[in-house]
Amino acid sequence: MKRVLLVVCCLAAVLTAGAQTAREIGMRHQVRVGWGDAIFESIAFSNTSPHKYANPGSLPETFSVQERYNSACTGHFFAEYQYRTSRVVRIGVQLDVEGIFWQEGHFDRYHNLIGTGKKVRNYNIVAMPTVRFSYLNTRVVSLYSGAGAGLLVALDNAGGSALSPAFNLNLVGVQLGSGHWSGSMELGFMAALSGTNKVYMLGSRLVSISLNYAW
Repeated sequence: MKRVLLVVCCLAAVLTAGAQTAREIGMRHQVRVGWGDAIFESIAFSNTSPHKYANPGSLPETFSVQERYNSACTGHFFAEYQYRTSRVVRIGVQLDVEGIFWQEGHFDRYHNLIGTGKKVRNYNIVAMPTVRFSYLNTRVVSLYSGAGAGLLVALDNAGGSALSPAFNLNLVGVQLGSGHWSGSMELGFMAALSGTNKVYMLGSRLVSISLNYAW
């Protein structure tokens, strides 16, 4: 009988400790969806400065110059799941997608497009494990920093593809909200490159915002 009581007491103590730990940690699961800027891509793939000349009639009739025009970028759309292992640490996985579009073609000496031009569509897809460290946790406000490292898959509408290491550094983030719903803003940067000659992004997602749901 004493042994049974001892086992029951031990189980009760374990369950009580587990409940206290859960209360201290709070909701363990969180998913979020958000958007981040793409300043690097917007600059790197911006429209070419138009080649207009003071006296175009003096140029050869066969003259032409290639330009990029109608450039656009979606920015970074991302989704993330994180599991809270303690009040300080979260681990998770994130998927980030962006599109970079433009048209290119040859222009004659009077800056008239020759033909119809070509549409270029590029897509960057990044999957990476992430970690977050919280250094302030209140009922409404959380301050944190984090990082992630993974793989970028670059695709285009010409059938091309490439792989590159990618990483994201969140220097500081703030999460506001109580209960299941909250919002976040982060300052940091994302980069993906394979050497100095293949830079897919460098200094993207300087600012990110997200809507979060925890349970």
